[in-house]
Amino acid sequence: MTGISEVGDIVTGGMLATAVEPAHGRHSDQTHGGDCLNCGAPLTGAYCAECGQSAHVHRTLRAIWHELMHGVLHFDGKIWRTLPELALRPGILTRRYIAGERAKFVSPLALFLFSALLMYAVYSLFGHHESQSDARASAQSLQHQVERLDDRIADTESELRAPDLSAARKTKLSQRLAQAKNDRAALAAAGAIAADVGKATPEAARGRSLMDQMQTNREFVAYRLKANAYKFSWVLILISTPLVWLLFAWRRDYGLYDHATFVTYSIAFMSLLFSLWIAGSALGASGVLLVMLMGYALWHMYAQMRDAYRLSRAAALVRLPLLYGIAAVSAGSFYGLLTAMNAG
Repeated sequence: MTGISEVGDIVTGGMLATAVEPAHGRHSDQTHGGDCLNCGAPLTGAYCAECGQSAHVHRTLRAIWHELMHGVLHFDGKIWRTLPELALRPGILTRRYIAGERAKFVSPLALFLFSALLMYAVYSLFGHHESQSDARASAQSLQHQVERLDDRIADTESELRAPDLSAARKTKLSQRLAQAKNDRAALAAAGAIAADVGKATPEAARGRSLMDQMQTNREFVAYRLKANAYKFSWVLILISTPLVWLLFAWRRDYGLYDHATFVTYSIAFMSLLFSLWIAGSALGASGVLLVMLMGYALWHMYAQMRDAYRLSRAAALVRLPLLYGIAAVSAGSFYGLLTAMNAG
């Protein structure tokens, strides 16, 4: 049952993508005369000329399944046109979408929403569960160490109660007792962190509020950030877009919309690459796969910038380190913002 929520995240991502995706580009073999059922305008074709709603409105269970599949993977063909272009010719895709070829491709925001939720689902299926297993093992080991320290503390306290104890011996035992208690406190705190991370059911977290857990230790905050960062991933677009604008501030032929499209497609693709790395790491290909994906990500940024902004090879190479710096600054700012939001 642990995978149901992750599958739900993927489906939800597809539905969110559909919600922001324009209705144009879908094919329907049936047209209805009369007025649009959505806005009341006269119908002259397969879609309403005023609001874009399809003239044919489905009311069957089969239609619900079709909409669900369309929401998840855009089975009308747009996803299969978009992904190859995004992977191999990202700059050309960006430029074509900006130029007005919207019905052919999945919009940047729709793809971004889906990729962000897919990344979270993949992380939950592979990385998160692995972290839970490791954390539970660590919690058990730490608990054993705490129990041994409890025995040592009890023995030391018993020895301190001996009537014929010398002053020097008493001082030494008192120091040993204080050190053991300090060690126990540190191990108990570490065990609490591991136990929090290793909890697999909501019932196990009852009795402690989320804010109490977050304020208890920074490690738990970091864990929560990994699990919930996807909810705020759109902030990366807001952070990155003005920085990319600075690279082309003197270019009057490109506006903020163009830069936002470039940034959104780029982040969406990097999210897909990250999902691939997580899944590959779970299958034991982390080292080689990471090097390959990092190299491909660097090339992808170069290729997208060069073609999207119609740069020469030299001009693109000059700006490339700055673009890498923008990515690093954006990621750092995003992490700092999330840390402040969750710890504040």
